[in-house]
Amino acid sequence: MLLVLTLLILLTLSSCMSHLIADQMVRAPNKSLIGYELSRQFSPYNSGHDGLLSIDGVKQKSIHLPSRGIDVSFIEIEPNNYGFDYLTKPVIHESGKIWRIATHWKWLEAPCNNSSQKLLPQKTLVLLHGWGRNKNSLLNYGLALSQHGYKVIIPDLRGHGNSTGNWVSFGAEEGQDVSALMDLLKIETFDILGFSLGASAGLHIASVDDRVNHLVVIAPMHSLEQTIPKFAKQPPKWISDLVLHYQYKALKLVNNISGYTYEVTSDAVSPAQLITKPVLFIYGGIDNMSNYELNYLLFKQGSTKNKLKKFEGLRHTHLLLHQSAIMPTINQWLGLTDSNRSNLFNNDCIYKSFNY
Repeated sequence: MLLVLTLLILLTLSSCMSHLIADQMVRAPNKSLIGYELSRQFSPYNSGHDGLLSIDGVKQKSIHLPSRGIDVSFIEIEPNNYGFDYLTKPVIHESGKIWRIATHWKWLEAPCNNSSQKLLPQKTLVLLHGWGRNKNSLLNYGLALSQHGYKVIIPDLRGHGNSTGNWVSFGAEEGQDVSALMDLLKIETFDILGFSLGASAGLHIASVDDRVNHLVVIAPMHSLEQTIPKFAKQPPKWISDLVLHYQYKALKLVNNISGYTYEVTSDAVSPAQLITKPVLFIYGGIDNMSNYELNYLLFKQGSTKNKLKKFEGLRHTHLLLHQSAIMPTINQWLGLTDSNRSNLFNNDCIYKSFNY
């Protein structure tokens, strides 16, 4: 009798734990324990990105999407010469591997950037962040690209940052949100640059939205089934151990919890097959989250003019942080050159800077 009771207790605990892990897998990061832990890990980078919010021309906005039933918070950056510049360098560990990416940003203090030459918007660019991050994490890319004449829009994806939504879908639902946002903003055509979750969302958008011209996909996710085990290997260890132990049972529960069909909404290959325009795929040489096999599989879908670019020695988070390494490839794909920029700055102006 005691053995039976013990087994029942263990089964109940296992069921409860599987349900908890499933809930955390798909719950909005701005409401989940895993999301909170990721936010804590990224806190050293956040202070620098938050500092970029003070630049004149960077506007924070929010809008309700009636067709999607959520509120979306987003940043809008008008094209301008902000005096924004960046330098990123890998710091090598004694093991010979890249330990971290050292970053230096500088930008003109207000009102100096108001005295610089205004640029007429040539195109609209939408930047889409990764899972557990927010719109601020792409401000450095937004400012750099706005100086080429882009009007840049950076939304908080559903359940991230200040956007509402209880569950994430790892691509499809987020893509529909962005298309609905473009509808309300009356954007006729736009380019997309997405990282990780944002890259997968970009694939979903471009597969159904003819307004997308250029698409840059950086370290995309593949599917929930393949992504969660990789997330589970991230620190802290006590969370990763729980997720690894219960992941297979939990994966069977996620559809019932969120109401999504994750075999569809987190799939990146199916939308990639439908995209007729060329796509630039970027991945890191030691990225275990988005490796060569996945990126090559996506690269082989859709257009025969797709491009696949590997950056040696960079893992998942380092890939986006190393802006100096990947921006030349992005600029070339988007058709941007130094001639797109005008560096007419007042010599009396003072620069702000940030290092980490």
